[in-house]
Amino acid sequence: MHFFSRIPFRRIHSDEPVPGQVRRPAPVKEPPDGGWGWVVVLSAFIFNVLVLGFHNSFGVYLISLLETYEEADSTIVIVCVFSSAWVGSISYGLIMMFGPLSGKLTVKYGAREVSIIGSIIIIISIVCSSFTPSLGVLFLTHGFLTGLGSSFAFTPGMIMVSQYFTTKRSFATGIVMSGGAAGALIQTRLHQFLIAALGWRESLRVFAAVMVLCIIAGFAYIPLNPRGHSRSVADNLKTSPLRKYVVDLGLWKDRVFVIWVLANGFAKFGFFIPFVHLLKHATQLSISASKAGNIMLVLGLSSMISRIVFGKICDSERINRLYINQGSVFLVGLLYLFFPLFYSYGSLIAFGLLLGFADAGNYILLPVLTFDLMGAERMPVAWGFMLTVNSISSFGPPFAGWMNDLTGTYNLGFVVAGVLDVVATFILAMIPFVKRSAVQSHKSIMNVTICESTREIRQWDDINNFAEQNKDLDYVF
Repeated sequence: MHFFSRIPFRRIHSDEPVPGQVRRPAPVKEPPDGGWGWVVVLSAFIFNVLVLGFHNSFGVYLISLLETYEEADSTIVIVCVFSSAWVGSISYGLIMMFGPLSGKLTVKYGAREVSIIGSIIIIISIVCSSFTPSLGVLFLTHGFLTGLGSSFAFTPGMIMVSQYFTTKRSFATGIVMSGGAAGALIQTRLHQFLIAALGWRESLRVFAAVMVLCIIAGFAYIPLNPRGHSRSVADNLKTSPLRKYVVDLGLWKDRVFVIWVLANGFAKFGFFIPFVHLLKHATQLSISASKAGNIMLVLGLSSMISRIVFGKICDSERINRLYINQGSVFLVGLLYLFFPLFYSYGSLIAFGLLLGFADAGNYILLPVLTFDLMGAERMPVAWGFMLTVNSISSFGPPFAGWMNDLTGTYNLGFVVAGVLDVVATFILAMIPFVKRSAVQSHKSIMNVTICESTREIRQWDDINNFAEQNKDLDYVF
């Protein structure tokens, strides 16, 4: 037995330190900017195609839901139309609202585990939705459960891509974010075919089987570093049980974060209005349904291609991502402000083409700039809060529909969204100024020390000099 005790085979199966040696933590791995990161990108792209694509194309079920649940009373029919339209809006809004929860769970349990659990929840909720006897139950199954599962499935992918890439982060994010537009194009046709061939209930069951691909894709989310490893300078907080609360509160004390979130809240209000109402607006202008469908096709293709192109462009060191984002928001605002001028088929085709191009710079840079502004340590929680604020986009389509009921056209709904985009542009312009003020304040407070012998206040040349002088200290300011 003494012979086997000398064989270190047991170390493979045990976390016990080798006698006489001190266990050292594994070194922190740098983002590979490729390699397995491209597999992560592919997996996140699949999630966006299936999850976001499903939400973006859910409107094709509207007529079928109306036919199934309508009553003889015309008042009930109107309520039914309104309710079935809200089912999809609530579901998409909950993806954003549950962002902080999914972000925290990703930090605690891992992206792979959270995304797979989210996929399973979606599958269960879609199957349950196919058996619903009423819209009230559908609100629970699709409106709530699918939204919850989608948040768990969607959020980890964006966090993982940000962790695996540095110089190619925008390009990788652009590929992933193009999945939502690609999914809308594919799934709109797919669900229309399945509904016509099998009915809407069977169509949902078939899609639930397709969603198994997300479970498989989730296994690709292999963590780059062991849980608990971080490159943050505030390593002394890691052992504190209050750390997670400090991070959360610290975000809302960060003026840059508050401005960033506020601006995007304004900018995202009108994001879904064209996707929900542009087709109906075209038919109100006596444009045939087939031609109106071409407008949405151009919008989808333009969005998909532009997101990839902008992702590549924004990886250049000569490009200021914040300015690209600001310009994107401003261009979308101008298009919405001048929307009443687009009243012919050709002009609406041009509107769809320009909108897909203009919005790409803002859409793909949301997670990228959140990472840039907040850093790797606070990215999961910051992204969760960002998604929650962006849930305001769920109220844009109902507002535009209300304006259409009052005025007989969607023009005012688009114009109001455009005004908010322009306001967001000016709010974004404050970020560089606030960042410079924060850096100057930090230097004036932190870059001084007191000489123990003379009691003089001395200023350090730079932060690196400070680190060298105090390299043996076990705390960080």
